[in-house]
Amino acid sequence: MENWDELTVTEQVLVRRAVAGTSLRGSAQHITAVLRWAGSPEVPRRRNASPAEELERVPELTAAALRLVAHGWLTVQRALSTRFVQEDGPVVTGPELERVVADPATWLMPSGGGADLPPLSLRAAVEGRRRWEARAYAPDARATIHQLDLTEDEDRVRVCAMEASGWLTGPFGILADLPSGLEGEALRAYVAADLAPLLRFVREGMIEVLHVAEPGAEGTVIPLEDLSGAFSDRKLRCDDRDDWGVGFTCILTQSLANALR
Repeated sequence: MENWDELTVTEQVLVRRAVAGTSLRGSAQHITAVLRWAGSPEVPRRRNASPAEELERVPELTAAALRLVAHGWLTVQRALSTRFVQEDGPVVTGPELERVVADPATWLMPSGGGADLPPLSLRAAVEGRRRWEARAYAPDARATIHQLDLTEDEDRVRVCAMEASGWLTGPFGILADLPSGLEGEALRAYVAADLAPLLRFVREGMIEVLHVAEPGAEGTVIPLEDLSGAFSDRKLRCDDRDDWGVGFTCILTQSLANALR
């Protein structure tokens, strides 16, 4: 279990979250969405994870976290504040670690109250980060997106990926809403043309596309082969909603390991 490719999908997601210094809270929803997009038969292909589905993921997350800690990939720390979970805090070990990772409240995003409670943070261990970087950064690194000659449409996608507020769809997106009444082959052709400037970057691992199902939720990486179907789905696009921060966005891929999940 010292190689990235030996990790399960759930373990890879937790390592990626640990590299970013993310709270454990919300991981159950996140991994359920990842498994859905990965085509796992264990997860029904609905829009959002139900509370029951999130709860079903807790034993899997518990076991994965304990394995990753035992094999030197990551640590679990108590965050010093709710705003800066990336700061170093006390490491949770031993029986206390076993207890907290078995508690559903550790993994589930609280509904209503409880958001002000000090969360637990996933942090990459020194050896875990070294292993991740060995997989993430190939010696024969390609040119960055900023070194390419881009068309005007491709540059719009690049800027969108760079901007924290950049969105592909919805009222603030760079892509126009789907025309009403467009269906079947005509819809697929429209979406294919619309996505052409984006697909080059996704195919080359420079940009990853994320779907955000509801305001404040974490984005989930959409595999390249699912992009056309996803962008043809009016419910997933959320073009007709006024909310900022739902639908499809994109970010610059930090590394190969990010692009995997």
